Amino acid sequence: MNTTARLTSIDLEGQPTEWLLTKKEHLIGREPPADILLPLARVSRQHARIVHEEHGYFVSDLHSSNGTYINGNCLGAEPVRLKDNDEIVVGGVVALKFHDPGDTVQMPRLGRLRGVWVDEASCSAWVDAQPVEPPLSAAQFTLLVLLHKRAGQVVSRAEIIAAVWPSTESTGVSDEAVEGLIKRLRRRLRETKPGTEYLTIVRGHGIRLIQPEA
Repeated sequence: MNTTARLTSIDLEGQPTEWLLTKKEHLIGREPPADILLPLARVSRQHARIVHEEHGYFVSDLHSSNGTYINGNCLGAEPVRLKDNDEIVVGGVVALKFHDPGDTVQMPRLGRLRGVWVDEASCSAWVDAQPVEPPLSAAQFTLLVLLHKRAGQVVSRAEIIAAVWPSTESTGVSDEAVEGLIKRLRRRLRETKPGTEYLTIVRGHGIRLIQPEA
């Protein structure tokens, strides 16, 4: 398997062209000394540059006349990191596809592969590394965050109300509303990973999230 990063392009006649990115810097332009030579009038002599740094490949526009775009976004002089399968459009006439077999696939940051994990920044939840989809409702996610932070401890009805319905007096939220929320959350987690049960009802006290040993 070839692990060298490369650019590919298909011309108007359907013929493929490939450039291996074997150097630290590669100049894209209309004429030599460009490394990726695109002899077209809309391409500037020195149009764009790709630089290989420690943390990946970066592309920048060299104040070209007709611009450089990456995945439809206009590129400036500030280098932008390339990801596998990014598309670079040069001067509005050539599309270059970037391929990097060594690029690390960007995935959700999971702190555990077994049990329940929540990411408050993205409002996402996982059960045994399986995403809960479609996303939980706001109330369900708020309850799960509370349980996740208090894993192993019993969370009372009053604590649930304070977290999920902060502007409502505890007496204004019925037991049926709390129980219904808990049931819906447990059902969603079971649907994500059938056969597992990480939420435990403690009769007369509340509910607890039990995480398996890592």
